[in-house]
Amino acid sequence: MPSWLLVIPVLSLLVFIHELGHFLTAKKFGIKVTEFGFGFPPRIWGITFGETRYSINLIPLGGFVKMVGEEDPTEPRSFARQSILKRSIVLIAGSFMNLILPIIIFTIILTLPHDTLVGTVTISGVAPNSPAEESGLRQGDAILEVNSLKISNHMDLVKEISRLKGTKVELLVRKNGSSLGILGSPEFTSSEYVYITPRINPPSLKVVNEVSIPEEEIELSKAQQYNPSLEIGDTLQQGSLGVLIGTSNGKIIKDSLPLQQSIPTSFSKMGDVISFSAQGIGNLFSKGENPGLTGPIGIAQVTGEVAKVGIAPIFELTALISISLGIVNLLPIPALDGGRLMFVLLEGIRGGRRISPEKEGFIHLAGFMLLIGLVVVMSYFDIVRIISGDSFFR
Repeated sequence: MPSWLLVIPVLSLLVFIHELGHFLTAKKFGIKVTEFGFGFPPRIWGITFGETRYSINLIPLGGFVKMVGEEDPTEPRSFARQSILKRSIVLIAGSFMNLILPIIIFTIILTLPHDTLVGTVTISGVAPNSPAEESGLRQGDAILEVNSLKISNHMDLVKEISRLKGTKVELLVRKNGSSLGILGSPEFTSSEYVYITPRINPPSLKVVNEVSIPEEEIELSKAQQYNPSLEIGDTLQQGSLGVLIGTSNGKIIKDSLPLQQSIPTSFSKMGDVISFSAQGIGNLFSKGENPGLTGPIGIAQVTGEVAKVGIAPIFELTALISISLGIVNLLPIPALDGGRLMFVLLEGIRGGRRISPEKEGFIHLAGFMLLIGLVVVMSYFDIVRIISGDSFFR
């Protein structure tokens, strides 16, 4: 079976969990649910318990909860008849479940024995005029600690620096002994503390032969000191510190955390992902930068590539997609849960006066068509990338 087909059970699980949140809260508040469906019609199997029909449908990439009177408050036990608070909880519950699932996944992965990369985080390039250059960091230096926290691999460093953007950070650095003629020899190296402030919004500079706009361009020779593969017309993308890093002398060890450590670590990990996602969405609207959006085809490609690495990465990818699904669904975009929540809150602001179901329905329809158009555009670029032979991660 092609590995990219794993995207079907992954997305099916996430949508099921999402709709389960709506279903459970609706039942809790006494809202009449006529059908809880897995997948989209046509229906291939169904069974009725009490007043609710539970169905399995042919198209697996979805699910739904059909509640009585979603826009009609005259219906007894209808969704629209509930208080603003209860309706808000029902709408938020889907995304809440999508954020609970990653906590469970991360906790299980961290608690069970898992492969961990351990080595020395070594600087392979320093960007001109970056915080790293200004603080005296050089190629070959090794970063050992961040604010007294031991750094075991490059991902540890990325995580900590992302969390500490805009604040003064203390790095314990083992200096490269190249000035003594012997690169990396322990007897010719020394450790010292370096103080540095990671940038919140690092620049992206176009590589040119001759700089005419210093704020937007960088000379080729200087750019290649940071990354030798850069050419004229490329963009020098810098991180918060302005360094290229890797894990040298790395080895894979089996590691695990006790439950009392894995749970808070899982919350921290999810917080980092949410922060990164929020920053990407913010840059999309403020700078027009693509935060890495991809459609169903792109997700299938990513799933196939990750599946080749192992089972644990698949579960981690599932957690990341679940977080993204939870966040995106809460955005105030018509047709999404966040868009419906916006109308519920607007009703509260208007003193209980509802916007007519016809107008709201038209706005949600327009939002749905906009989302479909966005998916088509993203899918086009996904197809172009796949045809050109590029990996999603390249």
